[in-house]
Amino acid sequence: MKITSKQLAQTLYALTDGKSRSEIEKSVTDFAHYIHRERKLALTDKIIEQFSKIYNGQKGIIEAEVVSMSKLEGSQVHKVKSFVKEKYQAKEVVLKNVVDGNIKGGMIIRVGDEVVDGSVAGRLEELKKKLAQET
Repeated sequence: MKITSKQLAQTLYALTDGKSRSEIEKSVTDFAHYIHRERKLALTDKIIEQFSKIYNGQKGIIEAEVVSMSKLEGSQVHKVKSFVKEKYQAKEVVLKNVVDGNIKGGMIIRVGDEVVDGSVAGRLEELKKKLAQET
């Protein structure tokens, strides 16, 4: 039976959840030895990615990416975090701000597979579609 990176991540989460720091360190060390022994080191990046998803899901943490024309400042960061927190009923929001000079204004928020396009170009495209439907 083939063990997937998701199954390995679930196992690692189960081994570490609610444990003390020293117990976590021992579990992670033992887990690392196991994946080395089983020749699964190539799955390390996928295991980490899956573990992060599991951990965040269990702890109510949402990772969001915000694309904007310039770096977001304090009040903007707070507003975006509040929006994402409310929309996804998250306990905590981890925000990554990507600066893209092609965005002329507004921002695009990505959470998982969902995209909220609040860019000027996105809004104009939406307006164009609505006008086309009315004619």
